[in-house]
Amino acid sequence: MSRAERTYADRHHGPVVVAGAVDVSEPVAGYYRGKLRSNGIVGGIKLSYGPPLDPVTGEQMDRSWRWQALFNGDPVEFDDVWPKCAGDRISADDYRTYVKRQRWAQVHAPQSAYADPRKRHDPLSLHSPLPF
Repeated sequence: MSRAERTYADRHHGPVVVAGAVDVSEPVAGYYRGKLRSNGIVGGIKLSYGPPLDPVTGEQMDRSWRWQALFNGDPVEFDDVWPKCAGDRISADDYRTYVKRQRWAQVHAPQSAYADPRKRHDPLSLHSPLPF
């Protein structure tokens, strides 16, 4: 008794479509929620396509258009957030709330992960602001 030979290379399969899944092959401009690191704080991410911003002044530069990402209002590498954030869209108001929280923490709790989202978040740290 032998097993019938199966050749998978001869079959043509189209793209797999899953109900409720997010297509991450092409970025979509908008507002998202995500983290910059594991055990980090959750923040707002703004994705946009356009001319790059000057990292010092924030003004638009005369360069070729590209995908850009802001995490709580600060520029980050696009590949650090996309496609991880793709499934968690938020409103512009929610994004502004995350930006305001980081600005508040930079003044009132500068040692916390809320002030620097690249830090590890320890909720028991004396530097973390109370959640209420």
